[in-house]
Amino acid sequence: ATGPSYETIVATGPVNAALPHHRPTDTVIESGHTVIIDVGALVGGYHSDMTRTFVVGDPTPLQQALYDLVLLAQQAGVAAVKAGMSVKELDGVCRGIITEAGYGDWFTHGTGHGVGLLIHEDPFVNRAGDAILQVGDVVTVEPGVYRDGFGGVRVEDLVVVTEDGCRVLTASPKDSPCLPSPPTT
Repeated sequence: ATGPSYETIVATGPVNAALPHHRPTDTVIESGHTVIIDVGALVGGYHSDMTRTFVVGDPTPLQQALYDLVLLAQQAGVAAVKAGMSVKELDGVCRGIITEAGYGDWFTHGTGHGVGLLIHEDPFVNRAGDAILQVGDVVTVEPGVYRDGFGGVRVEDLVVVTEDGCRVLTASPKDSPCLPSPPTT
């Protein structure tokens, strides 16, 4: 890598993690906080993008339920990606799962965007988009839920559209939101 794709986002706590593009503050990460880490690298002039969410210590039932919900929506979105699919349809796959569970108003951004020479480029995966996914498109699939007083959960992978679906470019695990122990000072 020749550098980061963008300023890394590390958002924690019931207020900062509720902001999808949080800017740094002096907030101390504490036990019980959700921590959203959104990071990417620049390689050969091309960008990458991924997000993982963690809980410091043991998750509350709501934190675990929302992590499981967002992960389910994200995995369904990745499984649905295919050439010829509209970006609106892909957004609907992820948004529908979250909305059906009663958290649609917590999903405050689009499901994804193209990534390449720019970190945010066409096609934009959202409710208003009319683009059609093409073989070779590189897009994120990143549903999330956010609420002031709770924080947020987002899981993001980068995929390349293929003839018969997609290939996930992100290799970071996402099966558990738990960090093994609270931070020490």
